[in-house]
Amino acid sequence: MPSIKAPGMKKTTTLTVAVKSRPLTERELGRNIVRVHDGKEVLVLDPDLTKDYLDRIQNRTKEKKYCFDHAFGPECSNLDVYNRCISSTISGVVQGLNATIFAYGSTGSGKTYTMVGTQDDPGLMVLSLHTVFELIKKDSSSDEFEVNCSYLEVYNEVIYDLLEKTSGHLELREDPTQGIVVAGLRSIKVRSADKILELLNLGNSRRKTESTEANATSSRSHAVLEITVKRKQKSKYPNQLIRGKLALVDLAGSERASETNSGGQKLRDGANINRSLLALANCINALGKQQKKGLAYVPYRNSKLTRILKDGLSGNSQTIMVAAISPADGQYHHTVNTLKYANRAKEIKTHIQKNIGTIDTHVSDYQRMIDSLQVEVCRLKKELAEKESQLSVRTTDKAAAADDELSWLNVLSCETSENVQERINLQKALFELEETNVRN
Repeated sequence: MPSIKAPGMKKTTTLTVAVKSRPLTERELGRNIVRVHDGKEVLVLDPDLTKDYLDRIQNRTKEKKYCFDHAFGPECSNLDVYNRCISSTISGVVQGLNATIFAYGSTGSGKTYTMVGTQDDPGLMVLSLHTVFELIKKDSSSDEFEVNCSYLEVYNEVIYDLLEKTSGHLELREDPTQGIVVAGLRSIKVRSADKILELLNLGNSRRKTESTEANATSSRSHAVLEITVKRKQKSKYPNQLIRGKLALVDLAGSERASETNSGGQKLRDGANINRSLLALANCINALGKQQKKGLAYVPYRNSKLTRILKDGLSGNSQTIMVAAISPADGQYHHTVNTLKYANRAKEIKTHIQKNIGTIDTHVSDYQRMIDSLQVEVCRLKKELAEKESQLSVRTTDKAAAADDELSWLNVLSCETSENVQERINLQKALFELEETNVRN
């Protein structure tokens, strides 16, 4: 197996939050209380129409206003959402970056429609997969690409493989190099987006869904589609492997038993869904406080869902949260709760870095490399010995020349000193002759 480790350079970024409001359905007889302004502002009106102007100016109204990175009204399609806030993130997956996209909201708010979509309005999962293979096809380098796909669900705090017909319970493991992994999860090598879509439809047919009063096809489990893109460079770094990972998450919706009128197994399913979503909300709250007030404990281990999303929430991943809301006045409390958590998620920071590793080489390749290195070492040793011998000869010649020069200087010094002494003696004799001449 290749060892994948992220390099030291990190880029810190905040979690991108987008809000998508669905249209009113035929069953909903209330009024639309959600307004979207300038593609970023979301205004939730007070569902109570009996309040007058005085109540509003005295702040006794339930009207709420939020601002996000992106906001989409009921008239926007999934393609609009994808083009504005997701397409640029998908392109980084082919370059070795991690990306996580998950839809959050109450039951019946349109999460599954946003992520999976329909034939006429494909969802974010479908559009992302097509983009990945289009980028690989357009790549002009000679690199080799390998795409693998896995699909799992978390149902009642138990993980199942949606690509296996009869999947048993799977366990989470923490790997020192790959982080959180699901032991025994099947990963299928795919060569086209159509193959992944076929696997996606197969997995969705095996996913747990039930009909409730709040939603005719309510998802009873959290689904995670993971796409891994491995890129091996042929020319520049043949032993280098770049790996990007795309996680597409469709969460089950939070619900109230009084609204769904569920009982028995449906009631237990709803309780487990709410428990895992509460754990996710607590993690979002803790991470938001961590950015404002410093260190705070983040309860990732309270649910398997939060352990799977750990990298996406605070690790090495560029994460986009799509908050799906209902515009009906009867869903006011669910809408405000969703927007409240989405507003807190804006404070979360993640650290993006490329996943670059090396491919393990066969023993024979290592032996061949060792032999070539030994030959090069012998050659360099021989050249070094020749250089040292030439240097020693030059040093000997220089030493002999220096000795000759030194002896010549000694002789010259002696002759000079004798000459000076002789001149001094002659000078003395001359003075004596002059004195004798004066006396005579």
